Amino acid sequence: MPVIKREDFGTERAPSWCRVEGGIVAMDCWEPEDSVTVEPHFHDCEEFWFVLRGRARVACDGQELEVGPGDVVCTQMGEEHAVLRITEGPYAHVWVATSLRGKGRGGHLHRGTDD
Repeated sequence: MPVIKREDFGTERAPSWCRVEGGIVAMDCWEPEDSVTVEPHFHDCEEFWFVLRGRARVACDGQELEVGPGDVVCTQMGEEHAVLRITEGPYAHVWVATSLRGKGRGGHLHRGTDD
């Protein structure tokens, strides 16, 4: 059983059979004092966040929600989402993005400029 270190998520150091075909697997970990926010954006793929610990206020397709351990945030291709603030830390989630579809654009896309 391999162990993938936090810094290796989403890199070539993770075994190829542990990577999502054409997609990305990564991990984020923040404290409330980090003042982390992730701007509203969307992707040309689906994305799933598996919340491991802590709590955060997130926005998904126009709804604002509190998420915590055991929750899975599921965003469909084109659905706008954001991390608004960390409410209890440390907050950690593993996220998985599927293979690109639609227009096949990578990264964070923004309404008004990329839609």
